Amino acid sequence: MSLTKKRISFRELPPTLRAFIKTYPRVWSAHEKLGVETAKAGPLNEKETQLIKLAVTGSQMLETAFKTHVRKAVSVGATRNEIEHAILLLLPIVGMGRTMMGMKWYQEALNRKRVR
Repeated sequence: MSLTKKRISFRELPPTLRAFIKTYPRVWSAHEKLGVETAKAGPLNEKETQLIKLAVTGSQMLETAFKTHVRKAVSVGATRNEIEHAILLLLPIVGMGRTMMGMKWYQEALNRKRVR
């Protein structure tokens, strides 16, 4: 499956990201292209790629990016168990506080998008 086939809609993006895209569309376009090209450069599938990005953004406490990657993971078929496991794997690396914040953000993202 192509990395560009399953996209979330603009209205599903967090408000901060939507505002950034409207203000800097060319920068966003370059950012998107870089993301697509790096994802296509290796053997990982879309779901694995989104779960890794979710873990990275969670470990760095990047709320908007984390919630976006939760939604993208859902859009490429990640289950509730897979997403929660990716967040749980943060615990020994970044500690309980950041892991719980990731779970909180995950629940907030779920309010906008249903997960199996």
